[in-house]
Amino acid sequence: MCEIPLRVTRAQARVLGTRFEVARQFYNALLGETLLRLGWLRQSTAYRAARRDIPRTRPTERAHAFLMARRTVGFTEGALSQYATRIHHTWIGDHVDAVIGQTLTKRAFQAANRLAVGQAKKVRFKGRRGFHQIGSLEGKSNQAGLRWRENALHWGRVVLPMTPGADRDPVIAWGLAHRVKYVRLVRRTVRGRLRWYAQLVCEGLPHRKLDPKTGAFRHPYGTEVQGLDIAPSTIAVVGETTARLEVFAAEVVQDHAAIRQLQRHLDRQRRANNPDCYDDQGRAIRGKHPTKTSRRQVQTALRLAEGSRREAAHRKGLHGRLANQLLRRGIVFQTERLSYRAWQKLFGRSIGIRAPKQFLTILTRKAESAGGQVIEFRTRTTALSQRCLCGDKHPKRLAERVHTCPHGTVTMQRDLFSAYLARLVEDEALPIAAARASWPGAEPLLRTAWERATTNPPASGRPMPSSFGRYPGGSSQSGSSEKENLLKSEKSDGVPQGRGRQKDASIGF
Repeated sequence: MCEIPLRVTRAQARVLGTRFEVARQFYNALLGETLLRLGWLRQSTAYRAARRDIPRTRPTERAHAFLMARRTVGFTEGALSQYATRIHHTWIGDHVDAVIGQTLTKRAFQAANRLAVGQAKKVRFKGRRGFHQIGSLEGKSNQAGLRWRENALHWGRVVLPMTPGADRDPVIAWGLAHRVKYVRLVRRTVRGRLRWYAQLVCEGLPHRKLDPKTGAFRHPYGTEVQGLDIAPSTIAVVGETTARLEVFAAEVVQDHAAIRQLQRHLDRQRRANNPDCYDDQGRAIRGKHPTKTSRRQVQTALRLAEGSRREAAHRKGLHGRLANQLLRRGIVFQTERLSYRAWQKLFGRSIGIRAPKQFLTILTRKAESAGGQVIEFRTRTTALSQRCLCGDKHPKRLAERVHTCPHGTVTMQRDLFSAYLARLVEDEALPIAAARASWPGAEPLLRTAWERATTNPPASGRPMPSSFGRYPGGSSQSGSSEKENLLKSEKSDGVPQGRGRQKDASIGF
């Protein structure tokens, strides 16, 4: 995918704004009709009989019964397309072409279908502004609707050329040199102003940077098989010759401190402008919604939106850089299959700031583009956090961050040890004999990574997370209780017992 900035005049921006607004109303109409048909489906006799009478042990018969029930009430993408064709022949067709209508129909049906199969709890209608507005429209091919011709985006009579000099970017030049499969028009608010971009979905492989001196690839791919242990805020990586333990997107935490300050400032302004919506204790009154805004509140909201956009772009860049660093060592990764949705309920704030699932998605895409893959296995069969080289399982509390074998076989940081075992998993099983045989060569790598993570303070000045544990040979950076899990001969660190995490004086918020 190649993203190209577009040069849009004010008149063209008004036309595009009208088309996006019509597309929003068209999508909401389709989504409302789909949800109505979903209600009919759930009330139908055939659907209830399929759920009640056909057990899950007969999946083929059960799926066929559900399909017949869907066709009866018209809860299919084809039936929704027929409904979209009828309403498209109204005034909507004057602004949105048939190809865009087909993609919007598919998007609306997929949203409602996720609700039908239990993958989502609710769907959202698109608003005029805010986070849930329509931010992009796409075509199905480069032959009709949105088309890319002669370094410009054509949409009916509207022609949007790319920004002058954009083709000097090697990434954009690489994308323009390949066949365009279809085009997506994207709008973003950057520094309070609308910006328009064309995303070309091209055929081929992404661009790779070259070294100008040698002509070779600047980021060559390695051949190691690496094990990953992903946590809500940290990641452990163990390969054949390297190991690392670090915090996810540590620099983004500093950006989020300013965002939190703006959020509190915006909340105070909202409360001051709408005093009737809150009681004497500051709690929101049910049924009353704040509607009054001031000029300064609007400015604060714009600053908050810009800060959130920059934070998302910074986080995505950090994830991409980490993925490129791992690809230098190897293009095959093995990790546990985790429920990131459950993490959102338990660690919502940390997940929202660091986005570990986004990193795994980026790593998977880059690894597959390089000819590798990310292999995910079930935690129920492997139970890496409980396994030991002695062959026994040792259940641990989540607060126990150091794995200590009762037989004295191994003492290692929990995440690093799980990543080491993940690298050796084969066919959803862990070969203990192979793990025990390769442990003497891997232990120095893991200890070096553990020591580097716990003894070297980060550049931001913030304390190390307690999930790193305490390295046996150095002082504790987090003051966590994991020191009790180490051997008695490794407890002398000069840190008073019960000493908690100190407040970071470098943050002035």
